[in-house]
Amino acid sequence: MRTSTAIFVTALAFVVTGVTGVAGAATPPAGTQDRGGLVYRYYAGAGYRFQPLLSFANLQHAVSRRDASTARRLARALLDRGVPVGAALYWPYDFSFGGGPSSWTSGFTQAVAANALARAGALLGDESLQTAAARAFAGLRRTLLLPMTGGGLWIREYSYTGQVILNAQLESVLELDSYASIARTASARAVARILERTSARLLPQFDLGCWGRYQLGGAAADTHYEAYHVDLLRRLAAAHPDPIWRETYLRWRRCVR
Repeated sequence: MRTSTAIFVTALAFVVTGVTGVAGAATPPAGTQDRGGLVYRYYAGAGYRFQPLLSFANLQHAVSRRDASTARRLARALLDRGVPVGAALYWPYDFSFGGGPSSWTSGFTQAVAANALARAGALLGDESLQTAAARAFAGLRRTLLLPMTGGGLWIREYSYTGQVILNAQLESVLELDSYASIARTASARAVARILERTSARLLPQFDLGCWGRYQLGGAAADTHYEAYHVDLLRRLAAAHPDPIWRETYLRWRRCVR
């Protein structure tokens, strides 16, 4: 049986490349890795670039395998790539994507970073990683939460757009649930709860009957993203009592199959 972390890193293939095959329970994330375990992917016009999201997925994978030496090496490599801004710590993307600027950040990545570093800190007994996790979370709170009409918050997958993207939000809820359980801070619990409630309130606007939209007001998700949506809904249904998660999961699952 695959763990939730293994499912998550597999799903990152949909987010980053649109194909399956990134990291199941026994396979590290796809891409070129350096000696520290950082992941680089090829982007047309930019060449191979550091991919923070897949690199943190690699750290999640090492922690799930309880591979302390790999987790320690990779966590240190990731900290070396972090960019401090006051009390926050960011992992920017240093190439233009989708017509955006040459440097940008991602709330999705920051949520994954906070959880991955906190989990690594717990595995290794390393308080400095717990501190780095808190700084990653601080970066998310500072600049990468989008206030929604009618109240609530949504994760900014791309710092330079106001896109309301479903997979980024749902995965971030799960990541921040996990982070909050480790950090045990009121702020982490509060953000995770607000994101979950906002997601539940707006989920009907993504619902096309037995399929979902990729983003609010947009077209139906492609089959890769819809399979990811279905798995996210399954995981949310297991962790949260609101019936909307299970009801939507069961309907969308029928069409994906």
